[in-house]
Amino acid sequence: MEGSMEWYKGLFQQIINDGLKNKTNQRDCLDLLLNMREDFAFSENKEVRDYAMKISKYAHEMAGYMAAQTGSGEFDDFYWKYLLLEAQNYQVDSGLLYLEKNRLPKERFYEPRREVFVRHQIIQSLQDLMDDKLDIFGLSVPPGCGKSTLEDFFLSLVGGWFPNDFNLSSAHSSILTRSLYDGVLEIINDPVEYTWHEIFPTVQLTNTNAKETTVNLERNGRFKTWTFRSIDGSLTGATRCNRFLTADDLVSGIEEALNKNRLETLWTKVVNDLRSRRLEGCKEIYIATRWSVHDPIGKLQQLYEGNPKAKFIAIPALDENGESNFMFTVNGFSKKYFMDAKESMDDISFNCLYQQQPIEREGLLLPASELRRFFFSKDQVPEKQIQFTIFPDREPDAIWGVCDTKDKGTDFESLPIAYQFGEDFYIPAVVFDDNTDYDTLDRKTADIIIEHNPHNVRFESNQAGGRIADNIEKLVKGKCRTSIETKYTTANKETKILVNADWIKKHCLFLDPSLYTPKSDYGLFMGNVCSYTTKAKVPHDDGIDSLSMLAEYVHDMFGRKESRIVRSPY
Repeated sequence: MEGSMEWYKGLFQQIINDGLKNKTNQRDCLDLLLNMREDFAFSENKEVRDYAMKISKYAHEMAGYMAAQTGSGEFDDFYWKYLLLEAQNYQVDSGLLYLEKNRLPKERFYEPRREVFVRHQIIQSLQDLMDDKLDIFGLSVPPGCGKSTLEDFFLSLVGGWFPNDFNLSSAHSSILTRSLYDGVLEIINDPVEYTWHEIFPTVQLTNTNAKETTVNLERNGRFKTWTFRSIDGSLTGATRCNRFLTADDLVSGIEEALNKNRLETLWTKVVNDLRSRRLEGCKEIYIATRWSVHDPIGKLQQLYEGNPKAKFIAIPALDENGESNFMFTVNGFSKKYFMDAKESMDDISFNCLYQQQPIEREGLLLPASELRRFFFSKDQVPEKQIQFTIFPDREPDAIWGVCDTKDKGTDFESLPIAYQFGEDFYIPAVVFDDNTDYDTLDRKTADIIIEHNPHNVRFESNQAGGRIADNIEKLVKGKCRTSIETKYTTANKETKILVNADWIKKHCLFLDPSLYTPKSDYGLFMGNVCSYTTKAKVPHDDGIDSLSMLAEYVHDMFGRKESRIVRSPY
């Protein structure tokens, strides 16, 4: 029947089959979508709207492609008309693009950053909030990468889509919340730079209050469309939020991040003052540069672990290959930029601020600065370095190996090789790998044993340890002298690590950082060892656990002196 959903689907299928590389079909497709909107009221019928948006997105991609290929202004016009339709129907990506339609390409915020934001699932996560697939979204990126401006753009769209709902945005200071307030108002009030009123032609700005940092659309009520208030500002009675609660950088900086008591106080404010403003169905967005595992995003991650409607994304400055994750087409950040930043700060600050790897400085058991290091030869030593240790030029007294085996999940298999010279143990090579291809992992473990030919290797005999030890023994048989044994560990892991930390500091020597890359097995191993803290739960402790196994293995082999009770001479 004409006008039915089946009728529309049939016509769309005919148009798509005929192709959207000609203007007639593009025009017919757009007209059909606009008619469909009138017949079905997209805002009230999500199933129909989703179908229509799928068609529109395909059509706008084809229109954009043809505009680029032919230079046709008509195809370009189709492209923007589709985007407008999508922007008016709760499509985040299209709304962000259309807001800056009239700006010069080089002056746009979103389009030059879009590829990065899309690739890292940021835009999809915002869309999932809109589509009720997520309730909470946490985003961690380095400073200056556009997170606050993206929040302004998104909030301006949310207000236009739901002008009679109310939203609350917070941050660590009134200066930052005022900046968010100004940003939203600029988007609404500047018709030259932004097309907000073109997307929402019937929505009226009814009230702003610079003192209270509130903006209201449509109706005048107690609660405003947007309220911007710092976490330390008075929220009692100020507002409720039934659509979005957003928080941008609630931790004020390193001083607060290093003070666990202040972080606990901050979390109390988040729970009692901020999140208590939510009404049923309110969505939450937390944006921050990570400093501590105890910061609000860290707390939320623990609270909502395993919840499919909570998503947390942390994008490091440098990817696993050491390349920049934020090379925007305009005003991007190069690898050199981030490496320059790394040179100017300590490793922990860089890992927190830029790599989004929060580490607790307080309670670090084996800080990198306190570990002994070595070079293989004097040629490797930097010219200005005065104090250094060279790997001894003689046969070692013994060569040891210990293996904290990978059982399942995200655990790492950790096997350091230790060359003993007197009371010092030099560690020139490790296996540190979370590969779930166990055959490949076994081969890798066997290869390092064959290469270094240790006298003894002990495997932790956990659920998988015995099987792995048997497999490795078969792989190395006849190729090296190594004696392989297993031992079941009954000691508490945290206690074992704690009591052996001092021995590791005094007796173990590790490669100088210039001799390995961060993403190599050795680099990952050292990162794991140096980030272990007694003040917070860490996701992996396999590296430091294997070193504590080495300490106990050495003690077991040499034996401990027996204790005797003697009479005091005094």
